[in-house]
Amino acid sequence: MTNKKDWDLETLLIHSGRTTLSALPTGTPTVQPIHASTTYLYDSVEALDKAFEGTTPEGEPAFVYARHGNPSTNTFEEAMTTAEGGAGAVSFGSGMAAIHAAILAAGVAPGAKILASKDLYGATIGLFQKVFAPQGVTIVLKDLCTPDVAEVIEEEEPDIIFVETISNPLVKLVDLDAISTASRAIGAVTIVDSTFTTPYLVRPIEHGFDLVVHSTTKYIGGHGDSTGGIVVSATNALLSQVRNYAIILGAILSPFETHLMTRGLRTLALRMERQSQNAARIAEFLQQHPAVAHVYYPGLSEHPHHELANRLLRPGLYGGLLSFDLKEQTREAAFRFMDSLQLCLPATTLGDVFTLVTYPPISSHRTQTKRELQELGISEGCIRLSAGIEHCDDILQDLEQALG
Repeated sequence: MTNKKDWDLETLLIHSGRTTLSALPTGTPTVQPIHASTTYLYDSVEALDKAFEGTTPEGEPAFVYARHGNPSTNTFEEAMTTAEGGAGAVSFGSGMAAIHAAILAAGVAPGAKILASKDLYGATIGLFQKVFAPQGVTIVLKDLCTPDVAEVIEEEEPDIIFVETISNPLVKLVDLDAISTASRAIGAVTIVDSTFTTPYLVRPIEHGFDLVVHSTTKYIGGHGDSTGGIVVSATNALLSQVRNYAIILGAILSPFETHLMTRGLRTLALRMERQSQNAARIAEFLQQHPAVAHVYYPGLSEHPHHELANRLLRPGLYGGLLSFDLKEQTREAAFRFMDSLQLCLPATTLGDVFTLVTYPPISSHRTQTKRELQELGISEGCIRLSAGIEHCDDILQDLEQALG
């Protein structure tokens, strides 16, 4: 067989979670079993003592207690490490838990400054303002989707920089290369939430980022049946910090959820390709519809970050998420449209195999005031759509009748 390092990412994803068990007389399973045990036994207490270091004398992973690690979880973490090209990964019970641990591992402390994109998921901004700010951490929210991002970083001199590859809900892109270059110059730790793009569209570590976060509830799991998060680190030093906080905080991912996440990885490439293709057709359809005022999708040539998307993302694919403004920009019109949908589902998540539609002012940005929403450019007629893998003609037909 060829060396796994020679395999394409699509092949690596498909073989995620292949069992590491040696051949057994009864046959070796192709899929890693679910290890539900909370604790593990060793031949001697001395061996147990050494197992607490995390590896066996032969360098294999060692397990002692579920909060410290689990064979099922380890399989998923190794798969995500390979997918992102990192030094290692640590999984969590949710995307928000992963973000929390990543910030802690980056060295946040009283007096530190976090520079974050103002176009973040509402709950992430809430974490910064309600958890870290009261501890004496300075939170600065700026437009980091601007071509002048290097100057913003140089002016602010933050300790930590936090961005999303594609923003929620207006799908703006950040220049990963410019941010990482400017951050290294001032010694800042860079963290990116890459949930919307997944490693199939872009691998931020290759662009110089220190920590990559995913809500694996979304595209990684992909089927709307499991909740989780993960942090992939570019270095062993930061990885050790993330692992320590995972053990201390106890926000671990269960082996059952881990099994579903690993299963989702195997079809990630196929789903992302289909969802990106569907999203592109939907965006073009909505752009021509008389009931729609504006469409936000980086695959459209009119999008301000279209050229950046061509440079950063997998060629020809721009992700499965888009947003649009109804011409009648009122809450009533948005509700009426969503209530009229028959195929597309009004759900508060994304990245599922189903096409999902949500209203940001009552979901992802529920805690923001009207003024804050206006400053972010989120109108009362803004609709976010996560393209599924259904036949696109059926999606378009449903949108057409609901818009009517």
